[in-house]
This record gives sequence, C-alpha cells and structure tokens, in this order.
Amino acid sequence: MNIKNNSNQIKNLIRKGKKEGYILNKDLNDLINLLSVTDKNYIKNTIENMEIQLVDSYDQFDEHKYLTGEEAIKILQSLSDGSHKAFNNQDVDTKDSAKD
Repeated sequence: MNIKNNSNQIKNLIRKGKKEGYILNKDLNDLINLLSVTDKNYIKNTIENMEIQLVDSYDQFDEHKYLTGEEAIKILQSLSDGSHKAFNNQDVDTKDSAKD
C-alpha cells in the first residue's frame, strides 16, 4: 500500500469517526499496522484529542462521554420524572427568572 493512499484512508476514517463519534480499533489497526509505534501512538492520541472514541465494538461506544456539564444537565432533566429538585426543569426556570 502506498503512503499517500494510506494517508487518505486514515483521513477518511477520521472523518467518519468524527461524524459517528467513534472508530473501531480493528479498522484503525488495519490501516496503521505497518507504521512505527511512535506514528501509531501519534495517530491514536490525535484521534482521542478530537473526541473520537476508539472502541473494540459499537457496544463500547459511549455517546455521552464528551458532554459538557450543561449538556449533561439537559439530558438528566429530560430523564427526570420531576421528583428530584436538582433535575426539575421548572426549578431551573424559576431560578433563572428570579435573577432577571
């Protein structure tokens, strides 16, 4: 496999990973298996810094891994039945209104 083609395949895999949120280790390893350990580590670290998860199977993918605090609160509020004050949407709205 030539270097340019391999580089393009890695870029395409990263684009797909950015869109889906994860890359399967097998898919990545198939493309980088002939590279030096240093290059492999660089590529894996770059992918992880892009907030793309490297997983062995889709079951390991955690779609909430890189949520910000605000995003996590919104998800918890959407799951709440309203019985917990910390996750009650009305309570948050009331506090925000009181500041105005």
